[in-house]
Formats: sequence, structure tokens, C-alpha cells
Amino acid sequence: MNKRCLRTAGTLVGVGAVLCLSTGPAIQAQQEETYTAPLTPWGDPDFQGSWENRTPTPLERDPQYGTREFLTEEEAAQRAAARGGLPDGEESAIADDLAAADVQRYARADNVDPNLPGRSLSGAAYNSFWNAPVSERLASMRTSQIVDPPNGRLPPYTRSILEKWEQREAARAHRGEADSWLDRNVMERCLLRTGLAMGEMNEPKDIYQTPGAITFDLQYGVVRTIPLDGRPRLGPNVRQWWGDARGRWEGDTLVIETTNFNHLQNGGPLMPSHGGIYGHRHAHYHLGTGEHLTMVERIRRTGPDTIEYAYTVTDPTVYVAPFTVVNTWHIDRGNPDVFEYTCHEHNYGMVGLLKGGRADEQIAMDEAAREIYQREAQIVAEWAETEAWEAAQGR
Repeated sequence: MNKRCLRTAGTLVGVGAVLCLSTGPAIQAQQEETYTAPLTPWGDPDFQGSWENRTPTPLERDPQYGTREFLTEEEAAQRAAARGGLPDGEESAIADDLAAADVQRYARADNVDPNLPGRSLSGAAYNSFWNAPVSERLASMRTSQIVDPPNGRLPPYTRSILEKWEQREAARAHRGEADSWLDRNVMERCLLRTGLAMGEMNEPKDIYQTPGAITFDLQYGVVRTIPLDGRPRLGPNVRQWWGDARGRWEGDTLVIETTNFNHLQNGGPLMPSHGGIYGHRHAHYHLGTGEHLTMVERIRRTGPDTIEYAYTVTDPTVYVAPFTVVNTWHIDRGNPDVFEYTCHEHNYGMVGLLKGGRADEQIAMDEAAREIYQREAQIVAEWAETEAWEAAQGR
């Protein structure tokens, strides 16, 4: 694939961060259609290797682009320069050294908003080492990873799920953020990375293949082994965190259909769900009941160093319509292996968190009030979106 590389403003430990852009959606599509994937000894397309999908392309499209699916090269370059070529959730700019970045990070965390109680600690939980870019970025020209609905945004929530969220808020009233271990979700407690799609987990992933199966070794202790041998599904009463997946080949595309998700991702009546309503609209923090949730993933090699990963989520309990996401994985040559993921934040930190809440109950309550205030604004906005959709449907 022909690419044009842009050096972002700023450096990381003396090494310029580089963002490589495809030459345009038309040329890129033509190259992808003519590429023939290598085969395993038993004849399946070969996906094996270490891959990553870090990209500055946001999950949801900025409304200014409307239904436009692709950026111009100039717009993509501007976006890369503005964000330092980093994915959502990472530092907005690359400091000349990591220590200086941490000084800025902690200074922001110490700012007190006079209009809110407490002190926001968001962003201070990890030092800059964790978010530092370590390899070349391969950026899509897409304006968003969501390609359907056509506006590139997650569909509105259903009334039932918004009502459920309001019930959760009522149950959490007058509680701190650490009254009990039940107030913290399973991901934060390092028990399991919950979620749906592998593409939304912006970390390295190793792929292994054997006749009749394919395994995705992800971070956060998640290993998915997908049967390809046509075996029957689990019964409807057997439900799992990552569901029951079955795969098949359609030409050079691997199609994975997953059902039988459990209901526990909604976190029960107390957990704050990573601070916001269903994870601040991040699809990988999807917290549906699991009862009606299905996911279809489509994966294919599009070049010697690239994989296109697409997934469609259907959950009428949570969203008023399905949505489809597309992102690109690329060979992770700088990190050829995924090492064991050992998370200590709440293996040991849970004890400290609960002790801190007991040491100063007022601070714990103030911080809970801060999060409640932020969630109230979000729930109002989500209700407005749902009601607007209902009005458009004549309901």
C-alpha cells in the first residue's frame, strides 16, 4: 500500500512520532480488493501474528462531517497534528519527555472546579509511560469508525435502558464511590475486561490458528478461541462474559457470530459503570442485559501488514437500531509478542481505595457528587436524543 507519512509536532524521548496515511479511499479500496491473503498449510487465510489498531480516528463522527465517511488528506493531516497522532483517551499532545508530561497531568488533576464539589482525579491514575506512542500509526481516512448509521454515531438508547439508568442513579444516591467493593466494576477491579469487540480494545493482540479454530490472545486477560468446525452452539441457558462464538470462512473473510452474552455487564444496581452512563458511549463498555445481544464480526487481510476488522452490534434492549464499526489492524513489529497482563490497580488498590473512603467520608461523598453531577447532564442529553428519534419515527 502506498502511504504518505507525516511527522507529528513533538517528540517522544527524542524520536519523532510518525503517522502514515493511505493515498486516499479510492486507491486504498482498489489495493485492498486486489490483495490475496497468504494461506495456512491447511488452506485457510493466514491471520497469524501480532497486531494493533491504535488510531486517531474516533469511534463516533464529529457532527460537522454529517454523513461524509472520509477525510481529505489535508483534513487527516490536520487531525493528526492536533492530536499528536494519538488515539482517543491518550494525551492530546506529546511532551518532549515523559516527566514533563506528568507534571502537566498532575497539575490538571489538582485543579478544583468552583462549580463542582470534590477534586477530579481523572487522568492522574497513570503516568505518561502508559500512554506513550511506541510505534508508527496507520490511520484510516475515515471520519469515524462507525459506518452505520450513516451519520457515524451510535444510535440513541432505548427508553427502557435510560429508565434503568435512572433507577441505578436513585439506588446510588447518598453513597460514596467506595462504600463497598460492589461500587466498583469488574474491569476496574482487574477481574475481567468486559466488552464486545476486539477492535475497541486498543492494545496488541496475537492471533494463532489451527485446523478448525482460531485464537485471539488479547490484553486484560482475554483469550478468545473461536471454533470453525461447525459444532453446535451452547444452549440458551449457558451465558458467558464474551458470549458463545462460532466462526466460518466466507471466501477470504472470517465471519464470527456471537450470542449467549451474560447479563452481568450491567454491573448490578450500584456500580457506576466507569463513571458514566454505559461507559461514556464507548461501545466496548456495552452494558446490555445480554438477553437479546448479538454480534457479528467480519475480519479479512487487506494487505501484507493490514487487517480490516468490522463488527455489527444488535441489542434492541439497549439501542434503537444496530450499529456497525470498521477499523484497521496493522502488524505490531515493535512488540512481536503479547506478554501476560498483570493488573495491580485493584488487586491491591481496592484495599487502599476502601480505606481512603473511610478515612475521609466527606471527600468520598464529594467525589460521588461530582460524578452524579456529570452523569445528570449526560442522562438529560441522552433522553433528548431518544425523544428526538421517537418523534422522527412518529411515536
